[in-house]
Amino acid sequence: MIADRPRVRQACPGVAAPMSTGDGLLMRVRHPIGGLDAEQAQTIAEVARRFGSGALELTSRGNLQLRGLDTADLEPARAELENAGLADRDPAMEAVRNVLVAPVTDIDPEAAMDVQPVARALARALVQNPRLRALPPKVGVLVEAGGDLPLDGVAADLRLEACAGLGGVWFRVAVGASSRTATVLGWTRPEKVVDVALAVLERFVELREGEVDPPGRVAGAVARFGPNVLTPPGLERVLPGGDWVAARMPGCADAGMGTCLNGRAFGIAFPFGALRAEALQGMAEHIRPHDGRLRLTPWRSLLLTGATPVESDRLAEWDGVTDTGNPRLAVSACIGQAGCSAGSTPTRADVETAGASARGLLVDGGHVHVSGCDKHCGRPANAQVLLTAREGRYDLSLQRAPAQWETVLTGLGPGPGQVEPVLAALDTLAREERGANESRVEALQRLEATALARRMNAKMNNGDSA
Repeated sequence: MIADRPRVRQACPGVAAPMSTGDGLLMRVRHPIGGLDAEQAQTIAEVARRFGSGALELTSRGNLQLRGLDTADLEPARAELENAGLADRDPAMEAVRNVLVAPVTDIDPEAAMDVQPVARALARALVQNPRLRALPPKVGVLVEAGGDLPLDGVAADLRLEACAGLGGVWFRVAVGASSRTATVLGWTRPEKVVDVALAVLERFVELREGEVDPPGRVAGAVARFGPNVLTPPGLERVLPGGDWVAARMPGCADAGMGTCLNGRAFGIAFPFGALRAEALQGMAEHIRPHDGRLRLTPWRSLLLTGATPVESDRLAEWDGVTDTGNPRLAVSACIGQAGCSAGSTPTRADVETAGASARGLLVDGGHVHVSGCDKHCGRPANAQVLLTAREGRYDLSLQRAPAQWETVLTGLGPGPGQVEPVLAALDTLAREERGANESRVEALQRLEATALARRMNAKMNNGDSA
């Protein structure tokens, strides 16, 4: 196994360019627009089992990672994935193909349009544009169209959001972490949206040139240079009838669990986004007789379309979850010490049982993420509580505003069972402070950090956090 290569903070692994981790090499299959058919899903399962550890991970960008591969097996693993249409041979082309699309706009009657053809055209244009090879590796584009399973709360560098307004379908072109907080650059028609997206990204590349400390994300360029500098000519600045995207009801990812979309889909989530090759193989066998598909979502779940619902015993066998209230889905963690040389704590073991300590907070809309280092890999945008490992101990932070974190406690632990009392104290304080018209998360966000830390320490020291 390879585990001693230098750590690269900005690396985005692919199939053509795998990354060394603590448990071997990691390959990332880029988001498959429109999902996987049974043959493709089976190929990934076989590659993961034959050439890797059999461990797979769904990511918050709708990608699928294979873990534990060995250098000697890279070429045959790559060849099988490429032959299945799941990978690029050229690492530079693969690196720029970061397009996340709403998973079911082709079968969602509430969607403004089916945006999968737009997403495919954009993905092709990105890899064919040599100028865009200079994009930072984490820059990605989101394409969505509202409907029953929108991507309102999913973060992206560039948002292409279709809506049905006056005069037909328009795309809102925006930059930002969510539909509600995005900076709107303007509006364009579906036939022009790919060219507009390319123009924005090319301008972003130009703005980075010559900068001593160039912005790594498009939102950083907007903050530094202003939105007008990034706005290409030809965009409509105001949509007749107002901002139809902002006027939509907020989307809810929970809707994609179990039987959903009026029976057109069946959603299965996996705690930590982790599943085994055997589970993926089982799902491939389940959809094969129906010519169905597996749609990857940014909620670390899979939507089975064109197939029958999955029986409960098979779900248990796969460790899949369809209960939206299951607290295991309200905690997330990177792989930590078990599979990453940068991790200093067993993150998933630490939080696997600790979620019960904060059950009230979690079922009230809270989300806890645990990171084995300060890279915060896989941290979802909806996380409000963050535990960051530093040399075997944790720092506790709260998200005060989108992408704005404030540290409350430091140096927690080490040792097993240290996360439980911290989360239990946090949960108890949230319950005590909660007002009549606010959630427990909102109660915590209202408390000043120093006072919150003092009260949490008191509860943990007195043993009254239950």
